[in-house]
Amino acid sequence: MKKNILSVLFLIFLTSFNIFASQLPSDFSVFKPTETKQEENTTAESTNGVAINYGGSLNSDFAFSFYEGSELFFDNFEGLNLWLKLPLNKTCSSFLACEGEYKFSVSNSKDQGNLISNILDLPLLKFVFNIPSEKINTEINLGRFYFADTTGLIFFQDVDGLFADFKLAKTEFSFFAGYTGLANYMNANYFETPYVKEENIYVLSPSFLVASARLQFNIFNTQFINTEFFASVDFGKLDYTKMYATLAFNGAISQNIFYILQSTLGMNLKSDGSENLKLSNLSKIELTSYFDFLNSSLSLGGIFASAEGTSLDKFRPVTQIDASLIGKSFSSILKASLLYTIKPINSLFVSLGSDCICSITTNENPLVFDGIQWELSAKWQIVSDIYLALNGNQFISFVQDNPNYFSTAIKFGFTF
Repeated sequence: MKKNILSVLFLIFLTSFNIFASQLPSDFSVFKPTETKQEENTTAESTNGVAINYGGSLNSDFAFSFYEGSELFFDNFEGLNLWLKLPLNKTCSSFLACEGEYKFSVSNSKDQGNLISNILDLPLLKFVFNIPSEKINTEINLGRFYFADTTGLIFFQDVDGLFADFKLAKTEFSFFAGYTGLANYMNANYFETPYVKEENIYVLSPSFLVASARLQFNIFNTQFINTEFFASVDFGKLDYTKMYATLAFNGAISQNIFYILQSTLGMNLKSDGSENLKLSNLSKIELTSYFDFLNSSLSLGGIFASAEGTSLDKFRPVTQIDASLIGKSFSSILKASLLYTIKPINSLFVSLGSDCICSITTNENPLVFDGIQWELSAKWQIVSDIYLALNGNQFISFVQDNPNYFSTAIKFGFTF
């Protein structure tokens, strides 16, 4: 019966073009934190010659998922986002940006019954001040905003703090300092966290003081070097104070081929001083080629994250991101990726990706082949304010302890 249900869902998924895979941006040399997730579609009103932008969006997701040996799960998600951008001067170079959101979700399985979640959040509330000059342009962000480190794999979430960016002709420097303890824990994930999320509308996150200093050089033409020092100091119950030094290169090999090379030295220090400083590594390589044929692209990439018991310690990020569909994180892992994207028509975006995932261990077999996964997606921008996205993915396990997994989803969004 389970196999029949899975087959029907898979056929529905294939007939519908499936998925929009939301991915981290590959251009990590951009320093500015995200102002708002919904800036493209706004309504502007003029008050004393100053334009006020505001708007909102409604989003609905419905998904089925299936683990081998378990019952069929379904998830339903409904979301409402409202945003506002209020200029503070006539040139609109300084402004107040804010965004509020409400999420309602229902998950169901025969084993666990209905799981209902309500989340109310304020992911964005910041003042932005732009100070242009002949030699240097300065931007200052103060308040709550989304921030990600250079790699996009160590820290990426809403935080309360200060971000300052100083841009010269061929050099850019930025500084960031923030506190995580006031953000909504229902919208954040932390690596190896012992905290249990409560069934509540707003739950305070674990307390970390985080800081970053970045420097980017334009060596020549389209070749860039990025450096960053990022630190996370534990103010709560977790074990480690974490520091990261990243060196990254990115640029163009030819007119249509681009590369990213990144390597991060992780430094973990036990908060109680019971252990010496431990070193770890996270490295990434990515090569992307763009084609004139239907605005398509092909990306090849690989990520390495060190493991405990080897010559290096286990790599420990601050924020949890899943490297696999079954929840494996970017720690003690080797991952190879292939991604192809295409736009058959201007309003339709399709992507197909595949990954091979290996665990790094201290056993006789230092590299264990966990499995492969694929993901197929399509997003149709029906009109400028309405989209429909279909998604399907599968994890095929080669390890007895890991289950096979399949899911398919449909998403609908309306911006006003």
